[in-house]
Amino acid sequence: MFKKLLLVAFSLLLAGAPSAFAGVGVFDFTGDVGSVGGYGVTTTVSGTGAYEIIAGGSDIWGTADQFHYAYKKVSGDVRFELTPMWEVAPDYWAKIETMIRLDTSAGSVAYATATRRQDQDTTGVAPVSPGPWVGAQIRSVANNDMWGGTEWGDQIPQKIASQRVTSNGYQIVQSLVDYGSGWQNLDTRWVPSLPDEILLGAAVTAHNNSALGRAVISDVAYTANPDLVGIKQAGAPLPAACGDTLGFLVSVAKMPVDWTFWDEDGDNADGTEFGIDDRTWAYLQAEHLAKNGGFVDYPGAGDGTYPSLEFGTAYRRFVNLADAGEGRAFYADNGFPDERFPGVDEGDNAWVYPQVDADGDDQFGVVVEACIELTQGIHVMGGAFDDGVLIRIGGVEIGRTNDWNDTSAWVFEAPVAGVYSLEAVGFEMGGGAFMELYEYLPNGTMILLGDVANGGSPVYVPEPATIALLGFGGLSMLRIRRKH
Repeated sequence: MFKKLLLVAFSLLLAGAPSAFAGVGVFDFTGDVGSVGGYGVTTTVSGTGAYEIIAGGSDIWGTADQFHYAYKKVSGDVRFELTPMWEVAPDYWAKIETMIRLDTSAGSVAYATATRRQDQDTTGVAPVSPGPWVGAQIRSVANNDMWGGTEWGDQIPQKIASQRVTSNGYQIVQSLVDYGSGWQNLDTRWVPSLPDEILLGAAVTAHNNSALGRAVISDVAYTANPDLVGIKQAGAPLPAACGDTLGFLVSVAKMPVDWTFWDEDGDNADGTEFGIDDRTWAYLQAEHLAKNGGFVDYPGAGDGTYPSLEFGTAYRRFVNLADAGEGRAFYADNGFPDERFPGVDEGDNAWVYPQVDADGDDQFGVVVEACIELTQGIHVMGGAFDDGVLIRIGGVEIGRTNDWNDTSAWVFEAPVAGVYSLEAVGFEMGGGAFMELYEYLPNGTMILLGDVANGGSPVYVPEPATIALLGFGGLSMLRIRRKH
């Protein structure tokens, strides 16, 4: 008789019912989002503090979601966490998530941490643990496609969480996972446009609009004023004073005659050489090339000195550089004219950019050196360069691009207020070239790095003594290979 009642109840769920109803337990609201095949429900599991969520829906993905949502409206800094478990998972891609959302429309802006079930057949055998898969899911613009970053591993997530934290005026959203030894950072987003009041709670989708999933979530908690997790930390500030001239020192060198940037084929099974991937290898080549005007005493080379084909070092007020071809880059309308790459831009094809004496050079590396004055706390910076750029603050890398013409918004933390060394390394393999370094203000405004007139961090040209403090770092592992 009991099984018969359960079957009748499940049939009623599939038949349809109101999509929103009163809160349950810690959740002020529960209801369905999007066009679910059968309506969902959230109930408490007596005497346990856990909740059972029955949910339909075809997915949380694409431009519109379908799922059941149990949530609160919250303001300020807060983390929501839970331990996920399935009773019935109709599909391999059925998901349990913690989710920040702006509203309950199907295409709402959303920031979530998702798990899916352990791989098995689709008969819904109970119980079903989450699998060794967890990921961030992000829709930063309403009704746009959702973006996802996933992590595969051998460990089963013990807890998942989503949180919003404000630091130094920057509003940060994080996706977190706990494999049993504390929170780890899956994804960090700087979200200047997120309103103070947000929806935050648990989301469940069956990933099958003709079936219902049943999940149990336990250890449910809302925590006010949580700490940021796993934020990149700048290195230590400089022990001595820097220069007092605003701007950057830019050094550029073109590969020796008949040389190009090469991929390090590697000796290991995974294609790496001493643990160095091809992109890292290119950054290290570019750094040595630009700082030395060629391959001079290149560590491990043992076969002489190879001077650069062209080389130059010059002061630039901003890193807002352009060469021939595709140009003007990510931040084109920044209010400042493009400038030349020193040393390599000595041609006469000024028709490309009238303000730039550009000749379409290829195969060159760039190193930017400066000192930057930072307040304590969170900062957001970025760089754009075809084919790659990275930035170090205090000798520690805070971000890099991983593709040509890539763009970035790197979140990092300055441990104390002070003046820090700044290095940016870029490489150009062919075609047009540009290089920009920029900074984001807490309100979302994007400015060129060092634009103090518009509220940016002061950046100073380093004196020779300060340059010596910046160092090279990591080059002792390299060996050279000449292309024939």
